[in-house]
Amino acid sequence: MRFPRFDERGPLAVIELGALRSLNAALLTARYELQSASSMWDRLQSGGDVADMHEAHTTLPFYGQAIQEIASGATAYERHVALIAWRYTAAAVVLGVTVLQRVAEAKPPLSPDTVEELCQEPTLGLLHEALSVPVADLVPVRDPDLLDERTRTAQRWAQVRDRVDDAIDLVVEIAADEEAAHPRTKEEAAGCLLTEHCPPHTDPVYNGVLEPLFDLAEEVPFGISRIIAKG
Repeated sequence: MRFPRFDERGPLAVIELGALRSLNAALLTARYELQSASSMWDRLQSGGDVADMHEAHTTLPFYGQAIQEIASGATAYERHVALIAWRYTAAAVVLGVTVLQRVAEAKPPLSPDTVEELCQEPTLGLLHEALSVPVADLVPVRDPDLLDERTRTAQRWAQVRDRVDDAIDLVVEIAADEEAAHPRTKEEAAGCLLTEHCPPHTDPVYNGVLEPLFDLAEEVPFGISRIIAKG
C-alpha cells in the first residue's frame, strides 16, 4: 500500500494533503528500515547458533564474541528505528483520522497550526482516542454486497486500540518497577509519549502494536480518498 492520488482542487487543504503525504513517506521509510534491522537481528541469531556449535570444539571464544558484539549494536539500532517509526506512524494515524472525520462530516479544513500540532508524536491517550473514532462507519464500503468488510475493519481498529490500552498499562508497570514518580496511574500514562517511556533494558512497549498500526496508518489516506470519491 502506498499513497492514493488526490485532486489538488479537492476538499483537502494543501497543508493537510502535504502533511499526510509527508508522514506517509516517513513511516514507510521507517517501516522498511525496521524490517531490514529485524532481518539483521535474525541473521545474527542464526550466526550465534553456528558459533555455539563451532566453539563446542575449541577453547577460543572469538567467533561467539564477535557475534555478540555485533548483535548488541543491532539490537540497539532496531529499537532506535522502531521508536522513530512509532513517532511518525502514530502521528500519521491521528492526523489521518482527524482529516478523515472532518471530510466525512463536511467540516472546514484544519488550520495550519492544528495540522502542525497533529504531525507531532501523539500521547498514548490521544492515539487511543483516534483509534476509537468509528472509521469503519465513516468510510464507504467498496461493494454493497460485502457489508462484512465494515465489520472486519471495525474489529481490526478495535484490536489495535486494545493493544494501545495494554501499552498504557505497561507504561504504568515500568514506572512502578523503576520506582519513578510519574506516571503512577493509567490516566497519567495516557498523557505520556511512548518514546519517552520505553527504557532500553525493558521489553519494547510497542511490541504487538507497531506492526498493525503501520497497516492502519497506510490505510487511512485511502479511506479519505473513498469518502471524497463517494461525494
